[in-house]
Amino acid sequence: NFFIKMGKKRHSDVPSESDPPQKKEKVPEFNGTEFKAMLRNPATAMKGLEKFTSTAKKLPCSDLYDVVEGYIKISMECADIFNLLEGEKHTETEMMLVFGSLEVILLRTASDLSHFNMVGNAIVKKIASSYMKLLQGSFYSSNHGFVRQCLNLLSAMVSQGVEAAREVLDHIQIKTLSGLATRKDKRGKPDVRLAFIQFVLSFLVSGDSAVIRQTLELKELLPHILNTGLKEDRMSTVNLILSTLKSKVVLNKAISKTQKVRFFTPAVLANLASLYKWNGIADATTEHVRHTFTELCFSKTAEDSDSSGLSVVRELVHSFLLDLCCSHKHGISFHDASLGTAGRAGNLVLLQFLVGLKQATEDELVADLVVNVLKTSPDILSRYFKETQYSYTPRLKSAWQDNVNLLKKIYEAQPDISTVFQNREMIPLPRLLSMIMVISVPPVCNKAFFTQGLNVSPREQMKHIFIYLPARQLNRPAYGCVHHEFHFEKIQGDTWQGNLRKILPDMTGIISSWQSLSKKEKAGVEDKETKREELADAAEVILLKALILQVICLYQKVVPHLVMQCKFDFSKLLKGIVSEKGMREEIPPILQYQILQLALDLPASKFSWCRIQDIAYSESSSGEKSVLYLLLKMFVSSNNSSHLRPSTQKLVLKDTGVFEYTLPELELWLEQLARLEPNQQETVIQFLERVLVKLVCSSHEYTDKVASFVQEAGHLQANLSSQEGDAVSIAVSHIDDVLDMLDVIMEGSDGEMEEFGPSLSEELIIQTFPFSTVVPAALEARNKLPADKGTTFKPLRVVCEYLCAVLSDVLHCQRDPLPLCLTLLQYDKELVFSQLPASFYQSIVHLHQYSSRWLPQQCRQQLVSVYAPLCLLTLSLTSSAVASMPLAEFPVVIKQVLLYIRSTVEDFGMVGFSKDIGEALLRILMGMLQDLVAKLQSFEETSNSKPATEKSQKESDLFLEVDQSPTILVSALTSIFKHPCLEQWFLALELAAFPPHSLKPVALKHLCAQMTDNILTLLKISAPALNDLSHLELLCSYMVALERATLKELQEKGSRPPKTHSRTFQALLSLHSYMDSSNLRELVSQLLLLPHDSLICPSSEGTQSELSIYGQVALHILTKCTSTSYQDHSRFLTQAHLHGLGTLFVSCSSPELEAFMLQTLSYDPGSAKLIHTDVLLHCLQKPLRDSLAISSLLLENCSSHRLRFEVWCLEPSNMDKMSETDAFFPLINTYLQVASREDPARPKDGVSGICCHFQIFLAFFFFIRWQLVDVITEKLADSPVEQDKWRKCVMAAALKCLIVSYCHPAASTSAQEHSVLKRLQHLLTSPADITASDWNSFVKNGLRNRYSDHHFLNTLSNVLELMYGSSEVQKDLIPLSTLYMMTSSHSRFLPTMLDSSEEPTRSQAKEALVSLLLCLVKKCPTVCNSNHFVVLLAAYGATLSTSDQKLLLLLQEYEKNHISLLQFQSFLWGPAAVEHHKTRKSLGASLWKQPSSDDVLALLKTDAMIQTILKFPQQRRILPQDRTELLYTNDAVKDLGSLYDPCFLLPLFSAILRPECVIDCLKFASCHALGVTVMALSSYDPKVRAAAYHVLSCFYQHLEAARFREKRQLLYLMNIVKNGIRKQNQRLPFILTSYINKVAQQMLRPEDHMYVVLNRFLLAHHSLDLRRVPEFFKLFNGFELEHKIEREWILNVLEEGISDGHCYELCNQQGIFEVLLSFSSSPLCSEHFQTQILRVLCRAARVTKAAYSLTKSCGLLSWMIQAVEKRNLNQQLLCAMIDLLHVLWFTILGQKEKKVHEASTSSSTEEISQSLMKCLPLLLVNEFLCVSLAIWVGKHKVRGKSHVSQDKFQEVNPPEDIKTQEEKLLTDCKVHLSRIFVHWEPVFHLSEPQPDQPRDKLDPSQLAGDTALLLTKWSLRWLVENPSDEYTTREFLHWFEKVTVKHRNIVNLAMLNFGLKADLLQLFHLTFEARRHSSFSTGAETLQLFTNIMICLLEMQGHLPDVHQAVIAACLTHQDQSRRGKKLRTYLESLCECEYKQYVYI
Repeated sequence: NFFIKMGKKRHSDVPSESDPPQKKEKVPEFNGTEFKAMLRNPATAMKGLEKFTSTAKKLPCSDLYDVVEGYIKISMECADIFNLLEGEKHTETEMMLVFGSLEVILLRTASDLSHFNMVGNAIVKKIASSYMKLLQGSFYSSNHGFVRQCLNLLSAMVSQGVEAAREVLDHIQIKTLSGLATRKDKRGKPDVRLAFIQFVLSFLVSGDSAVIRQTLELKELLPHILNTGLKEDRMSTVNLILSTLKSKVVLNKAISKTQKVRFFTPAVLANLASLYKWNGIADATTEHVRHTFTELCFSKTAEDSDSSGLSVVRELVHSFLLDLCCSHKHGISFHDASLGTAGRAGNLVLLQFLVGLKQATEDELVADLVVNVLKTSPDILSRYFKETQYSYTPRLKSAWQDNVNLLKKIYEAQPDISTVFQNREMIPLPRLLSMIMVISVPPVCNKAFFTQGLNVSPREQMKHIFIYLPARQLNRPAYGCVHHEFHFEKIQGDTWQGNLRKILPDMTGIISSWQSLSKKEKAGVEDKETKREELADAAEVILLKALILQVICLYQKVVPHLVMQCKFDFSKLLKGIVSEKGMREEIPPILQYQILQLALDLPASKFSWCRIQDIAYSESSSGEKSVLYLLLKMFVSSNNSSHLRPSTQKLVLKDTGVFEYTLPELELWLEQLARLEPNQQETVIQFLERVLVKLVCSSHEYTDKVASFVQEAGHLQANLSSQEGDAVSIAVSHIDDVLDMLDVIMEGSDGEMEEFGPSLSEELIIQTFPFSTVVPAALEARNKLPADKGTTFKPLRVVCEYLCAVLSDVLHCQRDPLPLCLTLLQYDKELVFSQLPASFYQSIVHLHQYSSRWLPQQCRQQLVSVYAPLCLLTLSLTSSAVASMPLAEFPVVIKQVLLYIRSTVEDFGMVGFSKDIGEALLRILMGMLQDLVAKLQSFEETSNSKPATEKSQKESDLFLEVDQSPTILVSALTSIFKHPCLEQWFLALELAAFPPHSLKPVALKHLCAQMTDNILTLLKISAPALNDLSHLELLCSYMVALERATLKELQEKGSRPPKTHSRTFQALLSLHSYMDSSNLRELVSQLLLLPHDSLICPSSEGTQSELSIYGQVALHILTKCTSTSYQDHSRFLTQAHLHGLGTLFVSCSSPELEAFMLQTLSYDPGSAKLIHTDVLLHCLQKPLRDSLAISSLLLENCSSHRLRFEVWCLEPSNMDKMSETDAFFPLINTYLQVASREDPARPKDGVSGICCHFQIFLAFFFFIRWQLVDVITEKLADSPVEQDKWRKCVMAAALKCLIVSYCHPAASTSAQEHSVLKRLQHLLTSPADITASDWNSFVKNGLRNRYSDHHFLNTLSNVLELMYGSSEVQKDLIPLSTLYMMTSSHSRFLPTMLDSSEEPTRSQAKEALVSLLLCLVKKCPTVCNSNHFVVLLAAYGATLSTSDQKLLLLLQEYEKNHISLLQFQSFLWGPAAVEHHKTRKSLGASLWKQPSSDDVLALLKTDAMIQTILKFPQQRRILPQDRTELLYTNDAVKDLGSLYDPCFLLPLFSAILRPECVIDCLKFASCHALGVTVMALSSYDPKVRAAAYHVLSCFYQHLEAARFREKRQLLYLMNIVKNGIRKQNQRLPFILTSYINKVAQQMLRPEDHMYVVLNRFLLAHHSLDLRRVPEFFKLFNGFELEHKIEREWILNVLEEGISDGHCYELCNQQGIFEVLLSFSSSPLCSEHFQTQILRVLCRAARVTKAAYSLTKSCGLLSWMIQAVEKRNLNQQLLCAMIDLLHVLWFTILGQKEKKVHEASTSSSTEEISQSLMKCLPLLLVNEFLCVSLAIWVGKHKVRGKSHVSQDKFQEVNPPEDIKTQEEKLLTDCKVHLSRIFVHWEPVFHLSEPQPDQPRDKLDPSQLAGDTALLLTKWSLRWLVENPSDEYTTREFLHWFEKVTVKHRNIVNLAMLNFGLKADLLQLFHLTFEARRHSSFSTGAETLQLFTNIMICLLEMQGHLPDVHQAVIAACLTHQDQSRRGKKLRTYLESLCECEYKQYVYI
């Protein structure tokens, strides 16, 4: 029974009054049957409705019986309820109960009872057709509850789905709804307005795009709601409206932007914006709103709950309006690339909306909305400010400030200036300037605005506005100058600067603002009351002054001419920042930074750097200080800012210029100044000011002094070493004169003399300028200090101590301290000590004592009283001191340690300086240096590990702490590794190259060893850091020394390797990864070329030899380096190197060596020919994995190794050894594969003998043995009888093998089984070859364990044809019916058949199973049964996939055998068929209706139907022809499974359109069933067309009786089509069927513009002209406002409709293509339409006739050239042009290229050349080439723009990795490029002598030679990396011989190129080894050509050995001209060539 009786009872909730309270009876639950009975009784009907409604509102509930479902099951039509509405008038209460019960039923069928949706739709149709007037009449009732109930019922009706929504919308009278939106409840209870809102919104929720569009068009619905009291609605209502509009309208892609703009008018937007002032009730019913509301309420008091609700509503509407108004994708905003400068209408709706927002200056959210809208739509900026009501005339009112603040927000949010340059079109310069002005300069801001504002506004707040706006206007152009310099050059010039000059205020006005602020500050100090006001506004004053400075900097960057015109001395601005007392305390760092930046940016003429008031040494405190003085005061005052101090240093450097070559010394002077106490800094600053002023005035004098001291030191050193002073000293005099002369020359050269004179290297600068000129100037000023009048001793002592501290640091930084020490000595002599007490010169004496340490003994003066040994000076540098040392002190300390090391090394042999002390001191110093480097590296690691802090942009610009650790580390390492002491002593002993010294041999040896060890430790520590910092050039000298020392040791000790690593090889093992690859290659070559005894250590008896020290080093370097870059290290492995590796391999056991050998052979298989055969024997003796892999590679790539292997195999012991293990099977397999090749140099008997020996291994193989069958079969080809016997044996073995294998389940598909299956199918030729028992076992085992293996099922289907094909079938074979039963009753049958997975394995298994079933049904029709339809239809998908086509054939076989699908009475397929079968089986046929036509049409997927229409299979035949069952294929369609099969759909439509059936004609048309039927009229199969005509006639009959809105339009369309058909079963052109289909779909969308246009055309014609494209010219050349829509529509018809020659002829007769080409060339054609026209042409070009006609008659190729050169193509247009060219080429070319390619593999060169003559004419090819070049140029333009937009602006992420896409495209083009290059020849002959050319012109022959060499290198590299077919290689060789080999000068250049030679030999090897894929004869011609070229190259090089000459001479004789003789000759020549590889490599 269908109904379930409920046995479970519930207790009654309320006991009856008669029963005692202790007892409660169980009453039966209310069910459907009871409800139906109550309805039939008039007395209980209303009570039943009330009870039903109350119970239904509690459902669904697990504790309650579902009375709604129960009632629906027994009364699907709900007739009992509807009967209550019949008869006389009913009371409103009764109708409310009836409507309420219907409402709850509809709500359930729309939700959890959706499987009863048919019931809901029936109720909707019943109400709409019979009771809609009753409902509409109820709207006028005064009973609000009754009206709400009626609206709720309508909402429930709409909720049933799209059809129900359309039904309600069609039947309801919109006028009856007027006034419902205004019936509101003031107390906030649910009212009529809320019910009306829910009813209207239900159309948006449940309707499709057409219903939504229709709803939006009705002004009485949504616009009426939004216009009537939206501000007073409840919070939940507002949220409901906004969320529904957002999800169903705004974010709905099906709703066009035009439709959205029509709906969201300025009035509607204004109504929505009124919610910013919402004053409704906060109910917060939705969860999201409730959550937000609760958070706000908790954060406020109870009194503020109303304001919390207001905040929530404001956020809701703000988010909605942002999405609507600011999104180009979903909203109503249109993107205007011209930013409103092109004169287009633009976003008028948004403009009117924004202008109407009056509270933008008062409400922050409204202001944010305005800012964001103008940000995304800057095209309306200028019009907004013209039409807005806000005034911007400067006045002292707060309203004006609010207006300007809004202006600031708008322009701060504007897009960056980069958006202007992102436009892919060429923009004229005037428009470009206008676009920049739009987003940079407000139209209300002009010169008068700024001038009036600066003069009128007395308050800082207003001044800030007038200073800020120019800064904002200049900031964007300044940013463009810096970041977009490439593009910004276009707009620089008088035009741009002239525009800015008209707008910006004068510099005088800005400076006067600064001065007025400064005056106020001074006045504020005197007036206390004013001071309080100033303190209150201090922050604004500071920001204003900083902004003024920033504006001046921007003036200098953008409009420097305005700065140059100003006469103001900008150095006066510095006085407001710093005074004589230092930096003013109230001045913040931002002002300091800005003034420093201004000083750096301004030209020298505008800032008085060197204003000197008085050069005298006494200066009154009241006098004006110089700028130098103020800069130094600023420096000491900014001691705590790490960003201000570097800027101040730059200013001092810019000011004086005396530290040009000694910049680090400036840091020492300033650093010591900063360390002084504040009370001491003033004295030192005054002293430094005098020194610097003196230096600036007479710099040449002090430069000469420095030069004289340097020269004196040079002479002194020369005299000490008994050498010529001129030879070592630096002849430097008047250096400044020389440098000034160079500056004058360089300035006049305009950059043309970049290499004038020797470059000033770092070493030369250090030698020439060891210290700055400040040192002698400061010492001279120090000596004059005691003579100054009025100078006290305390300031003098401060100055002296400061000088001593600085000079000590300068001394420590010297590489050669002698010049500085001489300078100190000279000025110390001039100092008069008698006038001063001892405390004054104490620091000077200490410095003199310390510096005298580096003076020669004869130069030391008696002033020095104590000599301080160097060992005592190092005590201060302990490890604890290093750990606590600041980072900035490390460079000086490191240089100090280096100075001590140098001095220690020089003193190493001095008397009184013992060797032990020297070694200990040197060890301490080097250890200290290592600690310093390690500490510096730890600083860098710490700085790298720190997380980046998030700061604002301004903060980062002003206060960011600069991380200097990487810079300091590089500087420190540079000082260390560029120090001459370390460079000269590294490996000095090994190189026998010692620096100047006076040491004895023993001491020298100790010193060299210690220095080398310490330096090597330093290199190990520092090399990784330098590698990470990309500064390995610092180690260059050390790597060169290491290479020289290594080569020297190998030359001297190569024959006697040491037992331990020398220092040289220790360094090589540690540092080889940092050496240059070419140098490292040379070292490894020398190692591998050592004698055998040098690489192998002698072994004792019983032990195996091991690698020597040199062998270990070579192997270590090879294995470490090749793991990262193998290709660079493998090319130097010549024959000698490989021979050495082979010797090492045989002589010792090393796993690393085995791995390296395997890697070498894997990468370069050709090197197998250069390896001795002993390596093969060594590998065969130990059959390990790597050894056997090496053996396989040797056998595969070298015939010598194969011959040696054969000899080895013939020994019985070795054969037994191979038989004992399976490890040799892969090796034997490799040998047999290469042994099958034809080899003229080896006898056949030897191969046959080996093959016979290997046959004994067949017993040890299972599947592997089948690899031997082909070899044996080929050898038995000459004996047919034996071959037939062998075939039968192999077939029987294959069958037995499969039977055994199928006995066990397989975890996965086996490739071996597949191979054997293919072999079985190939060998089986007769049923007698297989016995019945074997066949039965094969079938049973296979079906049992290989049911899902498609290989087995396909083989079974194919073999069935042979086994059961003849009339006489073996008796004992399994009957076909039994076989069908075994197949269909298998446990895997249903899962396999019903599997809809797209996984290839599963889909292939399903397809194979269907093929097997089809074969069985054909062979045995008796197995057919109608019960099978369930499974077959469930497995069927109705598509054109292979499995579905075979299933349709299977269904047709059932029809042929009188098993009709029509009698089955079910047309569902797929999963729906399964569900239908389950339901019918569970309920029985009597209780369940058959599926309706709606159910069938619902199965049709819209996307698949559309694809079927677009790609309709015109060649598909509905019935097989001539007993053939060929499946439909189409290479143009990638996935046939995405198309429906018309051979199934047409009979299906015919069945559901029978006269006795009921069908929804509207749904038949809307689901594209009508479209597919119409498209079938273009089929080439007459039977398909006949079926389509039949379906259309049936549909026409149903359409006449149907009732829906679009009925008459569809009828008229079918009539005019019918009237246009003149012949019976006429075939319509595909383009016309596409047109008819699109018109039919357009008839269903009356809201579209094309609906009116097409109806107008249809009504004007009686029949459709099938010889023309209807209305083409009218639609294409329309003049209405919507002409673009019409043109796009008709172009879509052409794009989708041109499919064959008939369509092309139809279009060509009308001249359509001429119109398209001419319009596309006109300026009126936009890029969108040009792209669409190109797609139409591309579609037509796929038709061969059209391609020829368009090319010849229409000049399409010339038009393409013109289009590419005329327009600035964007990416989309360029891609469309490339597609068109590609389609044209291959359509015209057809199969010719394929034929030529096939001929190349089987024909000779002459035959190929003849076939090439059949290609396209050269004129046509030339036109294609011209188009390609034009497109290539256009591509570079587009790519340049795209790169700029991505790399420079980086605002939009690229769609995919564009670089990767371009690389892929270039890779694909290499094949074509290689074929183009082989046709290149020089314009003139290379060997012809050319006349002398002018110097400024290239020699043509040289240019031709360089081009030939370049093309040769590229082609060779490509052929090696991508091995091609033989034809391509032969083409290249012919070209190479003609262009390169015949010209000796090019050959000489080629032989000097190492990479070219390696690639040539690699290609030779690949060509030689290509015979494995073909017979020897196939590649003989190519190999002969290649061998001749190689011999020619060798002879041109000369020095050919006698052996090779003899072989070549023997091969070149013409005595043996037989085929085999030619082969042998080629082979011997090739061997000779391979043997000679070593010479070519070297």
